Amino acid sequence: MTNIFSTYSQGENRVTSSIMAVIRSLSLDRIERIFGALLEQSELEFVRFENQPSKGGDGVPDAIIQSSFRLLVETKTEHDGLNRPQLERHLARLDNANEQTKLLLILTPDDTRPAIVDELDDDRAIWSSFALLCQAIDELLADNKEVVSEREAYLLRELQAMLEAEGLLADRNDVVVVAARRAWNAYNKNCAYICQPNRSFRRVKRIGFYSEGSICPLVPMILEKYDDVLLERGANEGALGELVDRILVGDEKRAGQRNMIFLLSAPDASETLDLGQSIPNDKKSKTGKNTAFTMSQRYVTSEALVAAKKTTDLD
Repeated sequence: MTNIFSTYSQGENRVTSSIMAVIRSLSLDRIERIFGALLEQSELEFVRFENQPSKGGDGVPDAIIQSSFRLLVETKTEHDGLNRPQLERHLARLDNANEQTKLLLILTPDDTRPAIVDELDDDRAIWSSFALLCQAIDELLADNKEVVSEREAYLLRELQAMLEAEGLLADRNDVVVVAARRAWNAYNKNCAYICQPNRSFRRVKRIGFYSEGSICPLVPMILEKYDDVLLERGANEGALGELVDRILVGDEKRAGQRNMIFLLSAPDASETLDLGQSIPNDKKSKTGKNTAFTMSQRYVTSEALVAAKKTTDLD
């Protein structure tokens, strides 16, 4: 696979330079959202904008723009490739920095948190994976509340393609868990998942549903996927046509819309994974605030879902 980053040098320099090139091209809001996801700080704020600040001295200026944040990034492209003395040197560099907030983001292709990070016993050292970076991009691009420019979306997708081509994304994840305020009921009614057309998903076998603060107990198998379907009677054939007809019987407002549709195994089918119970979300930000398990989509393994008692077991 080729992409726009093919001219960069090989190895870690190539990956780091590519990530930084894309990050620099994004708006500040997008930068804060992506790094906030990696650092598990949903309210991350690199720069603070305040109108008419009254504290700090005599007089009230019209506005203040303030920043006191230093973030070091260490990337490794090999599994189990971290070097403790190197990480300790990075933390020592933070000791000498004057910023109020000082963090070290450690980015690796590992499936789970490397033991070395725990051995450091330093809250400033935060591990994340390239797979989680890819997931943060997916959630950003799928969020209808985010106004992402075509240029930003193109660069982010190219970055994902490069990470995949470099073999940095864990390929064990076989389930995508989607935010499902309405989709859970729609699945039980129609054995399908419906979303915006041509939405980007990695190749997975199953769809899980996150609704009302929990991952739902049934995780159906994906039988077929249709990227762009016209919801109109007689416009589709076979099982898809029958499904569209059933959808329109219960929701005529969808008539004429275009959607992506997944045909899924039925709740009582042998292909459907039954977890036995819902998995409650106990995910919190670094400041202790409750935060959603996913706002759009998140990838996990079937094995992890079966074993999990709460969503933090999936981290």
